[in-house]
Amino acid sequence: MRRCSTCVMPESTPGIVFDHNGVCNYCATYQKFDYKGEQKLLKILNAHRNKNNRYDCIVNISGGRDSAYTLLMLVKEYQMKVLAVNYENPFTDIQAKINIQNMVKALKIDIVQFELKNRIHERCLRNNLLAWFRHPSAAMVPVVCIGCKIIWPDIIRIARKYNIHCIVNGGNPFEYTSFKKELLSVPRDASLKSTYRKNIRGLLREALKNISYLNPILLPATLKGYLFENQYAIGSRLLAANIDRIDFFHYIPWNEDEILSRIRSELNWDSPSNLNSTWRFDCQISHLKDFMYMKTLGITERDDFYSKMIREGLITREHALSRLKNENKLHLDIIEEILTRLGIEKLHLPT
Repeated sequence: MRRCSTCVMPESTPGIVFDHNGVCNYCATYQKFDYKGEQKLLKILNAHRNKNNRYDCIVNISGGRDSAYTLLMLVKEYQMKVLAVNYENPFTDIQAKINIQNMVKALKIDIVQFELKNRIHERCLRNNLLAWFRHPSAAMVPVVCIGCKIIWPDIIRIARKYNIHCIVNGGNPFEYTSFKKELLSVPRDASLKSTYRKNIRGLLREALKNISYLNPILLPATLKGYLFENQYAIGSRLLAANIDRIDFFHYIPWNEDEILSRIRSELNWDSPSNLNSTWRFDCQISHLKDFMYMKTLGITERDDFYSKMIREGLITREHALSRLKNENKLHLDIIEEILTRLGIEKLHLPT
C-alpha cells in the first residue's frame, strides 16, 4: 500500500492526493496546533477556586491515559479541589475500571459515577451496528459511539448539583480524525464549532441513504446524542451556559512519554497486556471501530493520529510505521464478545 512520503497516510485515505514528491495533501495543508498556553488555563482555574465550596471543578475520567493525566495535573500541580466524574460505560475495559479505582485512591479524591437508563447505550449500538452491517459505510462508523454522546446532560446535572462551574476534559487535539471530515464533506481546517454543525448535516445525509439508522424508538436518544455530542454542541452550550467547559490539552502541550511515565508511577495506571497500544483501550467499542474502518478503508484512526504526531515533530515516520504494524491488528475475540452481548450473530459481519 502506498503511503505519503512525509506522514503515514495511505492511498486509501478519503480525499488523499500525492504530489510529485509523494507528499499528501493532508501534510501540505496541515497547520500545527496552537496551544492556548498555561497562563490562560490558570486564569480560568483561578477564577473557579472557591474556599466556600467543596469542589472547584469536575474532571471527566474514563480510565484512559489522557483523562488520567488531566486528573493528576489538576489535583497535584494546580491544587484544584476536583470531583472526578465517570460514565459507567457498559463496554469499559476491565483495566480501565481498575485504573479509575487506583487513581481515585492515589489522589484521595471523591468520584461520582453514573449509568444511562433502560440499556439505551446497548440498544442504540445494536441498532446502528445492524444498520451498518447491511450497508457498510466509512462515513457512518462514528454512529457506534452514540451512547457516549448522550452523557453530557448528566455531567452538567452533576456540576449543578455540587455548584461547580468548571468542567475539564482530557481532550487531545490530535484525536480529531481528519479523514472523518473528508467523508462528511467538512473542511479539514474547520473550527470545532463549525465541524459539529457540518458533521450533523453530513451524518443526516448519510443516514437517509440507510433508514435503518432512523429507528423511531431510538430516535429521541439519537437526537439527544447530537444535541449534546460534546461540550461544543448546541445542547451543551445552552444547558451549561454559565459553566466553563475546557479541554486540558488545548492549553498544555500533549507529551505522550511524560503522560505515560507520570500516570504509571503516580497513579498505578496500566494498559491491557493483550493490546499493543495504550490509546483508546478504555472503551472496547474502539475495536469495533477499527474493524469497521479496516473493512471500508483499510486503515484505522491510528494512521491519522500518528501522521499528526509526525507533522508535529513528536515521532519519526519510521517509528509511526513500526507502531502501525504492531497496533493495527483486529482483536476479533473482543469484537465477537461484544456482538454476542448485543445478540448479533457473526453472520452479520461483512466479509
